[in-house]
Amino acid sequence: MSEEKLLEVRDLKLEFNTDRGIVTAVNGVDFDVYKGKTLGIVGESGSGKSVSALSVMRLIPNPPGRVADGVIKYRGTNLLDIPYDEMRSIRGNKIAMIFQEPMTSLNPVFTVGNQIEEAFALHQSHLSKKEIKNKAIEMLRLVGIPAPEKRVKEYPHQLSGGMRQRVMIAMALSCEPDILIADEPTTALDVTIQAQILELMNKLQQELGMGIIMITHDLGVVAETCDEVAVMYCGQIVENADVNTIFHNPSHPYTKGLLESIPSFDATSSAKKEKLPTIEGMVPSLFNLPHGCNFADRCPYVTDECRTKSDPLLKQLNPNHLVRCWNPVQPAN
Repeated sequence: MSEEKLLEVRDLKLEFNTDRGIVTAVNGVDFDVYKGKTLGIVGESGSGKSVSALSVMRLIPNPPGRVADGVIKYRGTNLLDIPYDEMRSIRGNKIAMIFQEPMTSLNPVFTVGNQIEEAFALHQSHLSKKEIKNKAIEMLRLVGIPAPEKRVKEYPHQLSGGMRQRVMIAMALSCEPDILIADEPTTALDVTIQAQILELMNKLQQELGMGIIMITHDLGVVAETCDEVAVMYCGQIVENADVNTIFHNPSHPYTKGLLESIPSFDATSSAKKEKLPTIEGMVPSLFNLPHGCNFADRCPYVTDECRTKSDPLLKQLNPNHLVRCWNPVQPAN
């Protein structure tokens, strides 16, 4: 049985006007989101992960930003072509987002109950005030907040970081969206709370059948939650494959470098202290990208071809594995 495609992004290009001129923050990005599956978007800060997701929600502030090119199709409808009022009915209702910082995303002067109720009032106006209040309590219960009848009356500053994140998830899931975009959902949480939040998202995905876009720089989160992974660098996807292929047979040197920099806790390894491998150099400025491959100046496998040819295009190594590299890393035996 074929998988149901919920979202299709093709050749997405985002530009921002700055004091130094126009900068292309995202350049030719393609990805798909399927029902009941999780797509991980991985990369360093500034690689274009979050703005790609915000473009799906049409939340890029214009000015200074704009979608210069591309198509964003939700169930066959190009979201870039529909009127703003129609997009508002989709945003939060069919496509929802958990933002990176719950303390700044939640309004400090309203109770968490008021803020969850607002989503129901906006998208399910046929409900009575009592029904909306009961649904807000039920959403807090769904995301594992104890004593939801009490917590619904509290303000964000009265809750712990983990509870605030659960409130954000409750708000995002209030209308049972088709697609959930989670932008660094476990940032600044301790590892125990991180595990609880990820387990909760997996559980709710199985129950509701959502497609999830997981934006993160944490490859541990990717391994735990994702079915497919898109690795971004300098506003482009440099590798896209299923999660097992990414972790066991990475083909782009950048992906390989990210994986090698993860600390190992293998008990059989040598007790000798060794420095973790690093990716040398710095991410180039988007105003001054190198000729040829954007990763050439940091790549341990660089050749003259990488510097003299044009920026490589994504090429297919097999039906489910794409890589943007002139000389892909050979798969492990």
